[in-house]
Amino acid sequence: MRGADPWSLPAAQQFLTEIEPTVWQGGAVIRCDRSTPQDLAGRIVSYLRDTVTVERVVPAVGGLPLAVLGHACGQPGASISAIVASGRFLLVEGQDLVEPDLARWTHVLAEFAAQSLQTDEGGAVLFLGNADVPGLARLDWSGRLRRADALIWAEFAVPSGRNEIVQRLAVDLAVELCGWRLDLVADLVSQRQEDILDPMGWMERNLDQASAATATFGASEFACPLNLMAKGETAELRRRIWTAQLSVLFPWIEGHRQTLIERYRKHLHLDEHLRALGVNSVDDIELGGLRRQLGRIVVREEADRLASLANLRNDLAHRKPISPADFIMASQSGRYS
Repeated sequence: MRGADPWSLPAAQQFLTEIEPTVWQGGAVIRCDRSTPQDLAGRIVSYLRDTVTVERVVPAVGGLPLAVLGHACGQPGASISAIVASGRFLLVEGQDLVEPDLARWTHVLAEFAAQSLQTDEGGAVLFLGNADVPGLARLDWSGRLRRADALIWAEFAVPSGRNEIVQRLAVDLAVELCGWRLDLVADLVSQRQEDILDPMGWMERNLDQASAATATFGASEFACPLNLMAKGETAELRRRIWTAQLSVLFPWIEGHRQTLIERYRKHLHLDEHLRALGVNSVDDIELGGLRRQLGRIVVREEADRLASLANLRNDLAHRKPISPADFIMASQSGRYS
């Protein structure tokens, strides 16, 4: 992941783009959550560098907002009007402030916004924190990070040179299982094949990185997978794993089924059992039927692969994660691989 930058993801770039015009409108309240990429303040300053010079302000707990702003503007004891007139662009990093401090900042920022409306020459205050300020725009990060962003991040991190189906499974698994935890997405796709086929062991080895925070991923709240593992909530984890496996492996299995039918068509027929199941064409024979009819025709190794394909399909059809042993057997080089 050397050189990787989460702020280059589409959601992050769009967020920064929306922040830029607020510096000409007196500022904004910018609310982030656990899924926000690191160093939001630094990235805002960097992104706006060619537009305005933004100065970072880190208020101390219990500090008086007016005094903090005045000091940042080089005018200790200045009034709100003087701070506005200074034309300074300030980024107040208030994401760690407690409620009493947030209340004081909300009051002062509302006064700043009201004064800013009366002049075209004032500066702006961008406030990072969980507040609502009358007169200031509000931009929320929550819900910005989407599956497409996590997918790009996984594709960037996945090692090359792997079996194609394992590589695709690693990417989809990381996205479905880890969601907004981009650090875990990047780590999981780089793991050995055993962990891609069964990531439970990988999660157990990384429980120290669990986050109790539940962030929004796309349109839904999404819990950290390591936290779910720590709490023993494996049903949700198995559902996520199955979802990834279904999207990648079901078409792969179906491709094998069609290849088998074409190769062994002359050995296939519709018996009473298949007709009772509603099968009206050889092309519609499922893997269980193929296994029954071809078991005595193909060599033992092919029969084992066919059985594994049938097992994989049955597991996925019954909303169960696959058996790694069945995948390994089914994916071995063979006449229909």
